[in-house]
Amino acid sequence: MLGFVLVVSIVASVIGGELLDSVQKPEFPKGDVRACYGDNKKLERFEVLPGQGWDNLRNVDAGLVVVYNYSRCRTTEDGRFLIPDTVNTIPLKASKLNVYAELISHWSNYTSTTAHGVNVDAGLKYDSVKVSGKFSSGYESVKSKQIGDKSYTTRVQLRYVRYSAKLQPDAALHPTFKSRLLSIAGSLQLNKTDQARYDSELLVRDFGTHVVTSVDAGAALVQEDQVSSEFVNSRKFTKNQITAGASASLFGIFSIDVSYHSSTSNEVKKAYEQSRSSSQIDTLGGPMFKASNFTANDWTNEVDHELVAVDRSGDPLFFLINSASLPELPNSVLYQLQNLVEETILHYYEFNTYRGCTELDSPNFSPAANLDDGTCKSPYTNLTFGGVYQTCSMSSGSNNGDLCSGLDQVNPKTGGHTCPDGYESVELHTGRLSDSKSVHSCHSCWLFFKCCHDNYYHSEATYIMHWCAATGPVSQDSGYLFGGLYTSQLNNPLTQGKTCPVNFYTRTLGKDLHICISDDYELGMKYSMPFGGFISCTTGNPLAMNPKPKSKGGMNSALPSLHSFFQGSKTWPKHCPKGYSQHLAYVDQGCEINYCLLAGSLSEVGLPKIRRPPFQTAPLLLPSTENHVVFDPLTLTWRKNQEAMQFISARVGDDTSSSTGSGMSAGAAAGIAVVATLGCVVISTIIIVLIKRRRKSSAGYRHLAIDDPLLSPQSNYGATGSDAVNVHVE
Repeated sequence: MLGFVLVVSIVASVIGGELLDSVQKPEFPKGDVRACYGDNKKLERFEVLPGQGWDNLRNVDAGLVVVYNYSRCRTTEDGRFLIPDTVNTIPLKASKLNVYAELISHWSNYTSTTAHGVNVDAGLKYDSVKVSGKFSSGYESVKSKQIGDKSYTTRVQLRYVRYSAKLQPDAALHPTFKSRLLSIAGSLQLNKTDQARYDSELLVRDFGTHVVTSVDAGAALVQEDQVSSEFVNSRKFTKNQITAGASASLFGIFSIDVSYHSSTSNEVKKAYEQSRSSSQIDTLGGPMFKASNFTANDWTNEVDHELVAVDRSGDPLFFLINSASLPELPNSVLYQLQNLVEETILHYYEFNTYRGCTELDSPNFSPAANLDDGTCKSPYTNLTFGGVYQTCSMSSGSNNGDLCSGLDQVNPKTGGHTCPDGYESVELHTGRLSDSKSVHSCHSCWLFFKCCHDNYYHSEATYIMHWCAATGPVSQDSGYLFGGLYTSQLNNPLTQGKTCPVNFYTRTLGKDLHICISDDYELGMKYSMPFGGFISCTTGNPLAMNPKPKSKGGMNSALPSLHSFFQGSKTWPKHCPKGYSQHLAYVDQGCEINYCLLAGSLSEVGLPKIRRPPFQTAPLLLPSTENHVVFDPLTLTWRKNQEAMQFISARVGDDTSSSTGSGMSAGAAAGIAVVATLGCVVISTIIIVLIKRRRKSSAGYRHLAIDDPLLSPQSNYGATGSDAVNVHVE
């Protein structure tokens, strides 16, 4: 008995231990980092990871584009940190503290402390990529101080890099990011270009312009000072002496002993600190900075426990769009998707590129400019503006309203779709509009039934933008004063709002480009800006062509000759005349429209604010568009729902039923078919009954023979044996 109790107690303890273990060790999903800790409580998760989206204009993190999976429970080489399966880390075991000191004479040379790699090597080929990082808080602070205080910037950095983390190629995309890409691809597959373009702008807004592929994890101490330009330009101290003074200032704060001495170090340090107008100290990683009793040893002792990103490198976001990351898509759609996202990133850059003179001492200096276009020298051209107009025409067969309402714009100078004398019309851009709707209506039919049908309506319109360019000498007051422009997304740089200056009136091109013009030269001149023409994705600027040579009388015109003008828009250069700066006005259906202003015209405008996507309004959803694209789980591919597409195509293509409304719904048709069938059955039954009655009344009686098989005696049926009764019927 005692042995039995002992066995039972042992079994119970084993089972109880297993149950306790199951309670204490919960199951986590595969790939969850919590499943990797086990009994090692000292193991930490590596936090400075690549794979994040990155806004390269603002230098801020965006949405996660790569999924982190810890199914293999990998660690760094030293075994201290857990890292995802698709990330490799390179430990930098040298305990070296790098010191950098620099003198920044112009804000355009300022670079980010934590995003130098991705800003400098952005992986993009267009000119506007030079504005990378120009909307970061650090850049804007330095620029405003250098302009306002007429100062120079010194920066001293103590940098310590512990690891370099790199993202492996073909890492799996994050489900949210991937679903957004597939949604855009579905719109492209259905030729819903406006919807795809709008969704791609939302994609860039939420996930940035780049993906971070490499991160340096470590810590840094940074001091940025503003020193007067008189101190730097006095030539009393060399550049090396000034940076040495800046370094000595930082070392004194953190009680760091330097390994070199100079006979003028104390003098330089004192003069440096006296000329300093502002100073800012940032600690990146490590413990929190304290204003007093804080030494470099306090900082370095805690650095390994508080690592942060001290530099980043990355690739443009559309680099992730490939067959390896999106095997669901066919190559044709994949190519369109990649181009669309690249185009959207380009538009984001262009919307925030302000070309102009960046030399502070130039009369053409523009504080808003973040890309120097060589216009700091005084221009020699004097151009005039002849106005704008727009034509609009409806396509034949349109039956969904007049889309040209408000789009047809005449030139007030002529009262028609023409230009004044001395000006020639320039076709700027052609756009197209379409609008569809379906109306479900029902009416009584077949006495007791209701018939329903869908009426489909569709309209298309084409509008053409024109502006008037002078092709020869014209009187100064023959054209219009230009008072800026605005859209629903962009403010007028003159008024800083979606308005025109006083005494200016609005003319609209496209659906959303509002141009301010005035012919009041007396009251409107002070609010106007010299205008240098328009440039679009399809048409160059005729005013930027080389001027015609001197005439026999020695006169030289700044305007191109009429012969050069009529060479065609394909030969016109896509840049501004000399002395004029290019600015983005509008993006119409993916086509950029820029305008040219005299350099320095925006000198009174302060630092621009970032313009973030979307840059267009959300498109209207077309009727009956659901379920056009389906995902096949067997082949893991997206494809068109052919049945839905054929149904929609047949209904939309049926102009007769769409316009007359004589069709009926499927339910009404089925009801009519059932009623007709029942009617036929009832009529057939009545006819059969009538025929039988007629035959019965006219046939009389007939004699049945005894040997009739239907009446002859049957054994074992109703009677037995020979006792059956024979019946004779007459």
